[in-house]
Amino acid sequence: MDATTKRIVDFTETAAWSDLPPAAIHAAKARFLDSLGVALAAFGAPPVRILRELAPGVFGPWSARIWGSGVRTTPDMAALVSGSMVRYLDLNDAYRTLDASHPSDNLPGVLAVAEALGCTGRDFILALAISYEIQCRFTDTVPFNEAGWDQPLVGAMAAAMATGKLMQLTTEQLGHAVALAIVPHMPTYQTRAGELSMWKGCAGPNGARHGIFAAQMAGAGLTGPYNAFEGVFGIWKQALGKPGSFSLPGLGGAGKVRGLQQTNIKKYAVRDSCQLPIDTALDLRAKLDPGAIAALRVETYKSAYAGAVADPELWKPATRETADHSMPFSIAAALCDGDVTPASFEDGRFADADVLGLIQRMKVDVVEEFSKQTPAIRNCRITATLKDGGTVIAHRQLTQATIEQGMPDRDVEAKFERLTRPLLSKDMRRRVIDGAWSLDETADMRAAVDLTLL
Repeated sequence: MDATTKRIVDFTETAAWSDLPPAAIHAAKARFLDSLGVALAAFGAPPVRILRELAPGVFGPWSARIWGSGVRTTPDMAALVSGSMVRYLDLNDAYRTLDASHPSDNLPGVLAVAEALGCTGRDFILALAISYEIQCRFTDTVPFNEAGWDQPLVGAMAAAMATGKLMQLTTEQLGHAVALAIVPHMPTYQTRAGELSMWKGCAGPNGARHGIFAAQMAGAGLTGPYNAFEGVFGIWKQALGKPGSFSLPGLGGAGKVRGLQQTNIKKYAVRDSCQLPIDTALDLRAKLDPGAIAALRVETYKSAYAGAVADPELWKPATRETADHSMPFSIAAALCDGDVTPASFEDGRFADADVLGLIQRMKVDVVEEFSKQTPAIRNCRITATLKDGGTVIAHRQLTQATIEQGMPDRDVEAKFERLTRPLLSKDMRRRVIDGAWSLDETADMRAAVDLTLL
């Protein structure tokens, strides 16, 4: 195996439960609860219904249940269906530094494998930590979006390693699993360009599906392409056009913050770079009457502009998938309604005249100083020019340090309660919450999957 593959395999093999500090373990449980809440709220979503109908029924030891329905299928297909539930509302956690990814896209897939193998809660959390760490460190150092590649490029590899750890694959098998996960699965960024389709919410979970199947194939003895990263047509040449690398130190180390602790648990059902603009818009709304706004100037940083502003479709969304990636819509909806919720999209607010009218009076600029401060500090400044000629300004910052402090447990629970209240009884909601916080004490993850059922 080439040097990059060896680094990934060595990291996976040496990762141990003892490497995880209490804060990382707690973060894993919070992300399980958060992912489950956003998933169940999307159980009836159109793409989820389509994928459920496509999932084959499977009986036998290598099977896992689809969240919500409990229907048994293969673990890789369960990863796609349940993962798409997690992703549909764009309300699952996100990680943004050099590029962006959604590490919890892999969480249902890791759980599906843990269920199929009858693993413990600690096994599951360690495998999840491996998946998160690979995705976060790759996102820190490889500009794959800028090169035209989508986040499942790293998600598939991370899922393969998490699965390989649970399956106890050999060193050689893990190397082949890496190759089988990434070389046949190089997804382009067209998924998130222009008008967005249903596939936007399925792409990451499909990476998990592919990674699980790659590990399964490697475990059965299938060999993958050699020199997957550093070969003449390897990942570095194809994705970057030049030699590349990414840092992947082990999970251990005093004082080290792990990927599990670094992702942003969202408040609003929009892409990560639209979270701060909504908070800023709500601050502005508290200072004025939205009906008095004559013009808006929004100041942001380069990567947020590129993903949430630059495409013309984001200024007049025609699909909910485009709208939840649109900074202009997010700001306009927050100012008009005082909140942005999943109902904002299901009700088609992105097509309403008042929202579109405010978007038409909006200008978004990139501020060089803001761009230089990312990812450690993210800025958003909104200046409203009023019809009487006055101006009102709101400016907010979000730091990576604040994200790493994590959403308070009470807020994670409140988000779960809010999303699942129409679906689960009060007693069942309490049972799920208690089960999530005791995940590391679970002897068999099949009991944890019971918590995902409606």
